[in-house]
Amino acid sequence: MSGGSAALSRVATKRSELLQALQRQASSPIVRIGEALLSLGMIKQDQLDEALAAQKQMGNGLPLGEVLVRMGAVSPADLKLALTRKMGYPVVDLQAFESEPDAIGRLSHAVARRLQLLPLIVTDGRLVVAMDDPANRHAALDEAEFIAQMKIAPVLGQCEDFEACVFAAYDKVGAASEAKPTSSGGGAAMEFETADTNTLLESLEKDQAGGDNDDDQPIEQSDNSLVRMINRMILEAFTGGISDIHVESYPGREKIRIRFRKDGQLRTYLELPHTYRNAVIARIKIMADLDISERRKPQDGKINFARFSPKHQLELRVATIPTNNGLEDVVMRILASAKPLPLDKLGLTDSNYRRLRSAVERPYGMVLCVGPTGSGKTTTLHSALSQINTPERKIWTAEDPIEITQAGLRQVQVNARIDWTFARALRAFLRADPDVIMVGEIRDEETARVAIEASLTGHLVLSTLHTNSAPETVTRLLDMGMDPFNFADSLLAVLAQRLVRRLCPACRTARPATEAEVEQLAHDYLHAYGSTQEEVETQEALLARWHDKYAVDGQLQAYHSPGCPVCEKTGFKGRVGLHELMVVSRELRELIQTGARVEGLLSMAVRQDMRTLRQDGIEKVLSGQTTIEEVRATSNS
Repeated sequence: MSGGSAALSRVATKRSELLQALQRQASSPIVRIGEALLSLGMIKQDQLDEALAAQKQMGNGLPLGEVLVRMGAVSPADLKLALTRKMGYPVVDLQAFESEPDAIGRLSHAVARRLQLLPLIVTDGRLVVAMDDPANRHAALDEAEFIAQMKIAPVLGQCEDFEACVFAAYDKVGAASEAKPTSSGGGAAMEFETADTNTLLESLEKDQAGGDNDDDQPIEQSDNSLVRMINRMILEAFTGGISDIHVESYPGREKIRIRFRKDGQLRTYLELPHTYRNAVIARIKIMADLDISERRKPQDGKINFARFSPKHQLELRVATIPTNNGLEDVVMRILASAKPLPLDKLGLTDSNYRRLRSAVERPYGMVLCVGPTGSGKTTTLHSALSQINTPERKIWTAEDPIEITQAGLRQVQVNARIDWTFARALRAFLRADPDVIMVGEIRDEETARVAIEASLTGHLVLSTLHTNSAPETVTRLLDMGMDPFNFADSLLAVLAQRLVRRLCPACRTARPATEAEVEQLAHDYLHAYGSTQEEVETQEALLARWHDKYAVDGQLQAYHSPGCPVCEKTGFKGRVGLHELMVVSRELRELIQTGARVEGLLSMAVRQDMRTLRQDGIEKVLSGQTTIEEVRATSNS
């Protein structure tokens, strides 16, 4: 280690040493974390290269140091040592250093304990405070600056029990506001802004074990540790690409379980002692402005997370569900403020893209996007709207909730509790001179009728529906009582879609597909044509088309992702859409008018270039985007 680096790593035990360290910090160049770890011999160059590649693939702003910890290349302790060299933070021995009364007086004991910092000295108009990890505590520093009304200079505090050191410093000047902490490391362990999931779980277990008096003593919803834990949980979900957070309660002494849904798959994030059960749910209800005393009825609300973390502009839709034994579950969907994807970035085939674009650029008619909850229908509709969102058009949308915003749209949040429904919003829009109307969902006969009326009177109407396929959408609406002639005249296109997990591009490998594998894919593909197979495409023509489009060096490929740090060893990263687009032609319109069933509509649609969800999925398997298992799990043959 060089002399300058050794100086930066010296531990200060008194004021003069701390002032010298601060002066060295101000004059020292900042070293990159990777260079610091290399120079300290903690990692090798190939590990650094791998981590940099993984960080680039993640694309979520995860610090390089955290990537190396997740890879197992360095320990959290080693990372902290390297951070002191990277940022040049002075290191202070808190057990030997004597805080000055003037510094202690700038922040109360309660604030110091909550923010997990210890005031040390005041110098040059700055309050020097010790922290456990100054590099990742910007929110705490901002709050401390506001309270102290002066600039804060953070340093790294070194001690066995941070909270005990904080108490001792305040107690010495008679400023301690609480009894001496009894559990070693309780406060520092509960610092969830910087802890990862495993540290969080261990800390909670330690905190629970520290309660010697009563193991069943319930935690209060206002407990600082719990508040920080829930904030941290939401931020981890947001930065990790999680779509839903499930909080599940169980009776008796069973643990409360928190699960995350990512890329359509649920996984356990955390399990907490039963004593946290009521407090976790009460805290979430308070954040969502719900009634914490009502446990017998389901409730819906929203959390504007910017109220709790101004740097993070996101919202969560909250639903509480009463379960057995008088308990409740909570499901939170993350509604990050988002912009629409361009229509050509949705993963549509060239044919589907051209035909869908042509449909949404028509002056009037109805375009429907169908599929189960969470299949990306709203994203697709907003992408379609972005294609036609010009100053010459007036576009109204009725949504529940508003998840994606676009400049130029007039977006309305419906609220069934005050009878502000989709149908009523639609009727109101018709009096507001619209060109295009988007209805979040057709849930009932009234909404369907008004949407069809609007599309027949010179407006383009876009909406969603919960059906399994494009042909089934037609029969579903006819079964709801729609007039076949009006409906046939209004309908332009139906897009059915699903989302499947995408193979991780960082670790994806390819090998030549065997003859049996290609034969099986071809059989699956042609089976979707049903009785019209020979009229549409033969197996020989299909294989020739596949080789022309997807072959590498004359051979079709089989793709596989074994797993890597980028995809957290799952083999999948992100999702890709499967699409089934039925554009209503003259022949299909006649079938709708005569009340044809699903089989007849499907037979005609595939003759006119529609490809089913299964067929679209198989083509995405051949192009290396997903696996046949994913496709089969989300589509019928």
